[in-house]
Amino acid sequence: MGRRTVIRGASLGVAGLAGAALIGCGGGDDAATATPGVGNVLDATAVATQAQSTPVPADQVRTKPGAYDGPVPPSPAELAPAVNAKRGGVLKWLYLDPPRFDLSRTLSCTIFHTLTYTSNRLTRAKEGATADPYRAEIEPDLAESWEALDGGKKFIFHLRKGVKMHNVAPVNGREFTSDDVRGTVEIYSKGSQKDVFNVVESLETPDDHTVIFNLNQPLGDFPTNVAAWSWMYPRELVDDEELRQKVSIGTGPFIQKEWIQKERSKFDAHPDYFEVDAAGNKLPYLSGIETFIQDDQNALRAGFQTDNYMTMNARDQSDIQEQLARRPDTVVGSTMPVSRGANVNGWQYQMKNPIYQDDRVRQAISLALDRDEFDLARFNGDNANPDGAFSQSPMPWPLMFDQYPTRKENGPWYQFDPAEASKMMQAAGYTAANPLTDEVVSWYTRQEMSELIIPAINQSLPEIKLTFRQIDNPTHVTVMSDRNFEGIVGFLWGPPGYSMDQWIYPFYHSTASLNYGSVNDSTLDDLLVKQRQETDPVAQKAVWQQIWDRIHDKVYQMWVPVGFARPVRHNYVMNYRYHGLVGSETCYASDQARAVWLDDGAPGVGR
Repeated sequence: MGRRTVIRGASLGVAGLAGAALIGCGGGDDAATATPGVGNVLDATAVATQAQSTPVPADQVRTKPGAYDGPVPPSPAELAPAVNAKRGGVLKWLYLDPPRFDLSRTLSCTIFHTLTYTSNRLTRAKEGATADPYRAEIEPDLAESWEALDGGKKFIFHLRKGVKMHNVAPVNGREFTSDDVRGTVEIYSKGSQKDVFNVVESLETPDDHTVIFNLNQPLGDFPTNVAAWSWMYPRELVDDEELRQKVSIGTGPFIQKEWIQKERSKFDAHPDYFEVDAAGNKLPYLSGIETFIQDDQNALRAGFQTDNYMTMNARDQSDIQEQLARRPDTVVGSTMPVSRGANVNGWQYQMKNPIYQDDRVRQAISLALDRDEFDLARFNGDNANPDGAFSQSPMPWPLMFDQYPTRKENGPWYQFDPAEASKMMQAAGYTAANPLTDEVVSWYTRQEMSELIIPAINQSLPEIKLTFRQIDNPTHVTVMSDRNFEGIVGFLWGPPGYSMDQWIYPFYHSTASLNYGSVNDSTLDDLLVKQRQETDPVAQKAVWQQIWDRIHDKVYQMWVPVGFARPVRHNYVMNYRYHGLVGSETCYASDQARAVWLDDGAPGVGR
């Protein structure tokens, strides 16, 4: 996808990216036809209109192979999975090695991924072929309905009846109840999700299937907030912290059968899973899932070509074309901007360190990086624009802007001005003869840091000398979540937030549990509280803009441009899509596996 397409998309906005993007290249004439919807592949009306009550012909089941310049529209079969889905088969894809299964201790996609199979939340985001890739639409999960009272200060969740746990010790297939919700909220409130539940003044469980949250302030986003991270644990695991680290057990569509650290996991379908499709067919459709760890890019691509991995994320546009050339019969690749906030681009400073308490140091380092050159070198100009390459911040851009932003929106410290950066460093007491020296540690974006970002800053700014040290993924997660770093660590948020509040409050408020960099900014604290309490959308967005300006001005983290997402899959994998806000199958979007199916002819499917 060249710079021409990116610039065209930036001028069109979210809707333009979803619609006009399909004008580019694609799998034949049908694939190049824009479909209705605003920022979406299809809107609800179109889905209802086009859905069929009988199975579609075989040639309308799969997505046409090809490279799509935008989100991949659903096939006719995916519009009506209840009458087209096939049962059986094992889905094979990638994941990251979990250090443990206790999400109350460590908020990470490494744990999140497994819990998407074994557990459920009260509410969840809609994913799959017909979901809006730029927004998180909330739907029921363990709670079949909920209601807001007292101006958004009280929420009553009505739990589904008859939801069964996995038939393994220590839960042995018992029913999920409100006591499990109470226990889960208790451990989250003391750990990684205390920021989600710190607004809860009291929790009532008048019966086994009713949970009442009484909040200390109005918070209309509360059902959205609990949809993002808050997987429910059985009371038995709540009460057994040691067991909670070793196994993943719950109500989910799959049962954990094997976990080999640093290698793979296996899951079998939960035969008593509560969810059914529109025709009453039990989910999941799959008989099992196998997830693998694969860091070797050559092995990954070879595995994808031989169907040992059924999905992958392409490194660039040429990678999509290479996969298509080798398997033109099944490969589907798409290119689209990431709509979520920042997650693993750039680094964060430890604000307890006196060196980085000086605003000039953080701002100067940011000024010393040429982000346009970085974007060209790493992403072939995905973010190329006359106003400069946009660096993805923690605040999701679709919630802030009507079109894909540029560097202009990042503010003055995201420009490239090494001369000014040198002046600022010298004013802070550093010289070429006596530079600031420090080590950056990371697992995420390790190649970008070691080969592009750090060398570029060192070359542009003689008053600094940075080095890089690679650590493994579990160590990175632990070092960050325990705040056990003295200077700079690779930027790493956690599972995606579905509301703006979740992208900012937990990570920036001075008392928040996910404030890994120990930010202590009273002005920012006040704004974070204010946006939570604001009920008028226009006024709330104005507060968000103030927060945006503040975190960009203070440079508590230094962000860099993010490449466009390029998910690739074999088209026999049905009803799976990359989601721009939620993520990919490797991290966060694996939740949709409960409704994924494998078409006839898929490897290992004997129909």
